Amino acid sequence: MLKKIIIGKTDNSKIHLLRSIFSSGIAFAADFLILILLVEKFHLHYIISGTAGFLTGTTLLYFISVSWIFSSRRIQRKSLEYALFIFLGIIGGILNILFLWVFTDKFAVYYMVSRMIAATLVFFFNYLSRKLLIFTETKN
Repeated sequence: MLKKIIIGKTDNSKIHLLRSIFSSGIAFAADFLILILLVEKFHLHYIISGTAGFLTGTTLLYFISVSWIFSSRRIQRKSLEYALFIFLGIIGGILNILFLWVFTDKFAVYYMVSRMIAATLVFFFNYLSRKLLIFTETKN
């Protein structure tokens, strides 16, 4: 079973979710490292830093999604598929920034903890919207 989870293409939704959780963890690590680096070393505002981290993580996740997580595709044109992936990511990014701002500025939660909470909430939006709109075959 472990081999099936790790290797090869699959249409199994449970495996998609497991791979997405793992891959999102990798993308989040890249995102979080960019956030910390830009805030702590370059003294950029946490919103700018969070946006840069988010864009880095989203692009990384797209490449992992199309090469490892999902085998079904609704859209055959890769440029259109990537654009929709990014568009959904932008919606997720707006939600991410909104959650980051609310938790940090309104509830006085430390920005790194706020980012983890935001990432968890946005993960579910991103996974479901991308699976349903991009990575599910259309029924003819």
